[in-house]
Amino acid sequence: MKTLRVVNKGKKARYRLGVEFPPNQTVEITVSNREYLTVKAVRDFEVEIVSEDDKSEAKHSHESAKTNAPSLDVQSMTIDEVLEAVKEGKLSVDEALSQEKAGKKRSTLIDKLESLKEA
Repeated sequence: MKTLRVVNKGKKARYRLGVEFPPNQTVEITVSNREYLTVKAVRDFEVEIVSEDDKSEAKHSHESAKTNAPSLDVQSMTIDEVLEAVKEGKLSVDEALSQEKAGKKRSTLIDKLESLKEA
């Protein structure tokens, strides 16, 4: 995980990863390496890494998160993985829906989760 300081040098507000980046304002966010590349790829963004977790710390925090908090990152999972996690009870339907609607907004996954919710 990385903590980033992002400045939008453009003239329009930009939206990435469910976060608004207003023009000429600094926004601090914490992202994974994959999400970092998504933010870094925007031409108008000036990205500075504020802090970066060590791999040993990341493994430790991942293990503790696994045992203490049942929430999973829906954005880093495939549709089948999300549905499997919901069926196994690792993730609630409502939590999966809210994460998906705030993130990637995959209509196929949203439709399947809503049908599971109704059932």
